Amino acid sequence: MREGAANSNDLTRLLRMAGLYLDLGYGVYVDREQKLAAFQEGARLAQKAFGLRESSADAHFLYAANLGSAAELEGLVSAALTIQKLKKHVNRVLELDPNNVQAHHMLGRMYEELPWVLGGDQNVAGEHLKKAVSLDSRYAPAGLDLAKWYLKHGQNLEAVKELNRVVNTPPLKKRWIWERIHRPEAQALLQQALGQVDVDRSTAHP
Repeated sequence: MREGAANSNDLTRLLRMAGLYLDLGYGVYVDREQKLAAFQEGARLAQKAFGLRESSADAHFLYAANLGSAAELEGLVSAALTIQKLKKHVNRVLELDPNNVQAHHMLGRMYEELPWVLGGDQNVAGEHLKKAVSLDSRYAPAGLDLAKWYLKHGQNLEAVKELNRVVNTPPLKKRWIWERIHRPEAQALLQQALGQVDVDRSTAHP
């Protein structure tokens, strides 16, 4: 599989393989080294893809997603050079496709997780996460991260709403990832959010 893709100049095949490696690293592999190798190979194939067609939004996104996932595993996600590279490619996705759900989600995560000195901005993070969910309410990763953002900012009822949607709304594609990762995480967070809502109510009405 790797040999054929490595020598391929077929854009469609390169994109398919880069997406497959992203899914393997994220949703299948458990071993850290396997996950890292998958993300690195996915990034390499996506880089080759946008080398063939710079105007491919999918190529830029898959490169940023794989690269960012590898950097996170390696503890390099806050490195200035990595941040600049990720922002460059995600922003290029939005230049090519302003309503790209995954790009808005990824930017939202970046702005939410980075410290202020490295460009983090909680308000901008919320805007991108809300935009991603408004574009595709079935995209569970964005719903999960928006719910976490709401919890972080004390908006617990809004978090409950988002988490209920994630739990009860299977995606049209890659349902296996939702069943294995997203729904269980949303269910656990939902219990946390409901508990916080109860605390809020008891505090408001002694």
